[in-house]
Amino acid sequence: MTSDAALSIPEFALDGKITPIHRHESVHIEDIHERSSRNDWVIKPHRHEYLFQLLLMQSGDMTMTLDDEQRQLQGAWLLIAPAGVVHGYRFSPDVRGKHLSIPVNEHGVDAENQIPRLLNGVLAKPSVLQLDLTSAFFAQLELYLGLLTSELQLSQQDQNTALNAVVKLLLVLLRRHLGQQHAQHLMSHRQLPLLDRLRDLVESHYREHWEIADYSHALHVSVSTLNRACREQLGCAVKKLLQDRLHVEARRRLIYTQDTVNQIADNLGYHDTAYFSRVFKALEGLTPSEFRKQRQP
Repeated sequence: MTSDAALSIPEFALDGKITPIHRHESVHIEDIHERSSRNDWVIKPHRHEYLFQLLLMQSGDMTMTLDDEQRQLQGAWLLIAPAGVVHGYRFSPDVRGKHLSIPVNEHGVDAENQIPRLLNGVLAKPSVLQLDLTSAFFAQLELYLGLLTSELQLSQQDQNTALNAVVKLLLVLLRRHLGQQHAQHLMSHRQLPLLDRLRDLVESHYREHWEIADYSHALHVSVSTLNRACREQLGCAVKKLLQDRLHVEARRRLIYTQDTVNQIADNLGYHDTAYFSRVFKALEGLTPSEFRKQRQP
C-alpha cells in the first residue's frame, strides 16, 4: 500500500502547522472570530487524526464542509467533528462562538481518563445540531466551555486533572443530548458497548478488508449476534457498515486530494483498481473519475 497517501489531506496540529506526527497537546479553546479573522474568515478543508473538535456558533453565518457535505447555517449551531473527519468553514465577519479541540491519543489528555470510551457511539460520527439558546442543554454547554476557558487562562496546580474532569462532563452532556434525540434508534444498554467496540475495530481494520467473521471473532460473539446488534442500532447489517466506511474514505480522497484512482484504491486495500471502480459505481452511481469531475468547482 502507499504509506504516504493517507497524509494527502492536510492534517493540522493545534498550532496550525501541518504535521502527520502527533505531539503532546492540551485541550485548546479559542474564539471563532479571533481565529477566523486571521484567515480572511475561511478555514480550508482539513482533518486532524488525533483531535476531536466542537464548533459552537452562537450567531452569524457559516458555510460548513463536513466530509463531503456542504451546508449554509445561520444563527446558533453546534458542529461535532470526530478525529479523521474532513471539515472546513467560511464565516461571516459578525460570527460569535467558540472552537474546542480535544486530543484523542494515549499521549493526550485522554490517557487513563475514559475519553476514548466517551467518544464512542453517538460521538463517533460528525453531527450538526441547531441550538436553542434558552435551553438547559445550551446553558450547561456554555458553562463547561467557560470553565475550560478560565482554566486555560492561568497555569494552575493540577490543571490537567481539572481539564480532564470538565472534558468528561462535556462529553457526557453531548452523549446524553444526542442519545435523547435518537432514542428510538438506540439499542439496549447491554448491547451498546458491543457496537462501540465494533466501531473501534472497523476504524483500525477497514483498509484490511476484514470479513464479518474476523470482527465477530475479535469481539467474541457470533456473526448473527453482531449483525442483529448492528441492525438494531444502525438499521443495517455489518457488511453495509464496512462498505460505507470504505466508501466514505474513497469519497474524501477523490474530493480533497490529487491522488490518482490507482493510489486511492491501493490505499484503501483494493489490489484491483477495476474492482474498486466497480464497487464505487455500484454505491455511488458514478465511476470514481466521474464522481471527481462532478465535484470539481
